[in-house]
Amino acid sequence: MGLAMGKLDIPFRSISQKLFRYICSLHQPGERFPYPLQSGQKGSLFGTVFACYVAYLLGRVQELPDQKPIVDTILSLRQSETGLFIDLDLRPEHFVNINAHSEFYVKLQTTIFCYACLDALGVNVDKKIKWLEPLLVRSELEAWLTDLDWKNPWLVSNLDMFVGIFLFQWYNMYPDEVRICDAIEAYFSWHDRHQDRATGFWGDQSDLLNAMAGAYHILIHYDFASRSIKYVEKIIDATLSLVCRDGLFVYGGGGGSCEDMDAIDILVRCSMLTQHRADDVKEVLLKAAAILATGQTCEGGFSWRVQPSLSDLLIYPFGKEFIAGRIYDFAYKSFRRSHYISEHFYSSLKLYPYAINKADTWSSWFRPLSLAFIAKRYPENFTEPCNWRFPTWPGLGFNPFLR
Repeated sequence: MGLAMGKLDIPFRSISQKLFRYICSLHQPGERFPYPLQSGQKGSLFGTVFACYVAYLLGRVQELPDQKPIVDTILSLRQSETGLFIDLDLRPEHFVNINAHSEFYVKLQTTIFCYACLDALGVNVDKKIKWLEPLLVRSELEAWLTDLDWKNPWLVSNLDMFVGIFLFQWYNMYPDEVRICDAIEAYFSWHDRHQDRATGFWGDQSDLLNAMAGAYHILIHYDFASRSIKYVEKIIDATLSLVCRDGLFVYGGGGGSCEDMDAIDILVRCSMLTQHRADDVKEVLLKAAAILATGQTCEGGFSWRVQPSLSDLLIYPFGKEFIAGRIYDFAYKSFRRSHYISEHFYSSLKLYPYAINKADTWSSWFRPLSLAFIAKRYPENFTEPCNWRFPTWPGLGFNPFLR
């Protein structure tokens, strides 16, 4: 694939067919959770909900095997007293780093994943989260947000996002309830006051990639609620400053499913609010699209890292920023995260190991979603239209083209 008459020649239909075959190839009939996070693993809750997200993206939910058992199993996880979904398979010993992704974190994350899965499958349920009730008081909500450890905005912004999703879900079902309206107003008021004037992000700014990834979880809520976003130009400048030499957004090259989606989503949404650096944004996004389209593996799915081509390996290290860039890249790869062929744990859970150079169901949703956002933003720059579907419910992947 490449440029044809000045356009990106990306075969979306072919990508879609291979991707859906990949998801179906993972199916494990009769299992409580029939889809794993990665091939060769046992079916799992997260693997199953991510497979449903992929089917929704491709418009093929009705073709996905075992829909009813999936729905029944997911609904069985819901606690009536809190409204939260609890994965009963989880044990304290399953957590690799309890100080990062805690049991509390995973309970909230599991809940938003399950609700989104039910939405993807077309199942309507009451989304009033009783656990949220104490936070419907302005002072309590603001104190809860303030007490998050904003030295690590990427991590704690997820908790922030989960609460925002719960607020919007409640509002969508009970829009006339005064206390939920007041709580949503308090939520945005707190964020307006704590937004960094220099970058438009939140929390500690010493690691700008971390801060950008954190801001993504918050900015999607501004878009969902059609709220005005402050410092849009600063947000664009800061995000563009993170583009790496390979055109993606992870130090050392190869990108990452989350980091790339976070940056792409921010640039897509913000570019529709201002003409600030419009040409730069478009150039960066189209280059990213071309790279992401090469990331489909031989299995048909997408991996966390986009594996480098031979030309990348030969040319990339010898750019004009060779010395400083390579030292930084080496340090990042050595001390911050291993790079192209390592194994990670989704949400620091031993139940969810994944090799970052092999297809997994999370990346097989987030990477094509990133690609589709760009194709929808600049349809005139693609030879083939992309007609994939974006979530209309609050949270990850919320359709940026509804405002």
